[in-house]
Amino acid sequence: MTDSTDDYTFAEDYSLAPLIDDCSLLGSLLDDCLKSEVGTELFHKVERIRSLAQCAAQLASKHDPGASRMLSQRMADELMNMSLDEAMPLTRALGHYLNLTSIAELHHRVRRARNEPKNPKSCDETFERLITEGVDPDDLYHEVTHQTVEIVLTAHPTQVNRRTLQYKHSKIAALLQQHDRPDLTPEEREYVIQDLVREITALWQTDELRRQRPTPVDEARGGLHVVEQSLWAAVPAFLRRLSAALKKHTGRELPLNATPIRFGSWMGGDRDGNPNVTAKTTHHVVALSRSECMAAGPTNHGHAVPACW
Repeated sequence: MTDSTDDYTFAEDYSLAPLIDDCSLLGSLLDDCLKSEVGTELFHKVERIRSLAQCAAQLASKHDPGASRMLSQRMADELMNMSLDEAMPLTRALGHYLNLTSIAELHHRVRRARNEPKNPKSCDETFERLITEGVDPDDLYHEVTHQTVEIVLTAHPTQVNRRTLQYKHSKIAALLQQHDRPDLTPEEREYVIQDLVREITALWQTDELRRQRPTPVDEARGGLHVVEQSLWAAVPAFLRRLSAALKKHTGRELPLNATPIRFGSWMGGDRDGNPNVTAKTTHHVVALSRSECMAAGPTNHGHAVPACW
């Protein structure tokens, strides 16, 4: 088989400037939020801890472990001398900085993928490479249309982010995507910034912790949130790309009755040591899943998701 490593683009070929700009934007908006919500005195303490951590990490990367340990110890001393009333908002602030950075990084990966002339891992490129290497188009069509990948969904009580926070994170990601549009007027761009300010402020004012232990039905709702926010649109989009690639390279589309991706679920049915999962719970979760499917179906712009289940 031929070596296809030349198809890949290495990290240094990409500019990190857009990612840095997004991180700076979200970080500055969170800074403004913290100044308003916790006061300038505590905000300066947060900034001091962040600066010490960043400097210690940079010194360690520059092969100066002695200076790095000194700054790390200084940071540890300041943290140990903090009161609980100061430590709690500090911990929350650092967590939000990390979450916003993760949102910006994911957005940058999507943006970078859209700007690639070709994706070596796409169905189109993969099928083209296989046929070039001698795979018969009929064999390729048969294997693709008869394969089955089953994804089993589960819900776990240790899920960190509440659904409320996940919705807000999704909204911030969507606003970042909108902010990238080159055709926005200055007024429209300012509206996007204002929306980001509102979402980040609401993010800070939202309790990250569950104050009550989630029931199996609550856990199932969290699992169904994944379906609603990502799988419901992503799976049909992938199947369309798969069908288009098959038609291009074999002359035949994916059959309407083909289900290369299927889903199973443990949500509401996993009785392994959980006495709270009863037959009534399972019935409730199944009804909830059906309701979710019916509610999302009409708004899915023709995506044939039910065929995937």
